[in-house]
Amino acid sequence: MTFRRRVNQHLFSAQLILSELEHQVDASDALQCAFQHSALSLLNSAYLCQLRAIAENYRCSDIPAVNGVKTLQAALTTLDIPAPEAREIEVLVNEGWIGEFLQAHRQLCLPEPSPYSIDPLPDVSQSDIALRDERVEKPVLNATQLRQWMLALEELVQRQAEMMAEY
Repeated sequence: MTFRRRVNQHLFSAQLILSELEHQVDASDALQCAFQHSALSLLNSAYLCQLRAIAENYRCSDIPAVNGVKTLQAALTTLDIPAPEAREIEVLVNEGWIGEFLQAHRQLCLPEPSPYSIDPLPDVSQSDIALRDERVEKPVLNATQLRQWMLALEELVQRQAEMMAEY
């Protein structure tokens, strides 16, 4: 159970970083942002290791290739094994907190588009006042949201470990 151990290591490290972040009252914005990004990256690593732990438990052939719920489902389909753990994660990605968490991680990792690469719309006034598009605003990470995701991931991992132990 190599990946199960890695899940726990990443969750423990995220817990330490979030605890430190919550105790940083006079920290600069840059330091708080670094703590938040570190915690989010660790949670993403724990999530990926959880997917690989499921693949490992069901004895999938190419575990390192599992880099998302779709590749996990594909690996399980080739074995013709229904895995309720993978289905639960798929639902949470499409309709729940894992989807929100993954979106925040994608926004963190992908570079922002250059304002010069966007062609202005012909119907829009080109005044000196810059308007921002609220739909593409980056979500503001905070310790509370990160802690909620961490606790939800811990609970998911624990419950799924109990489910997989039955097989």
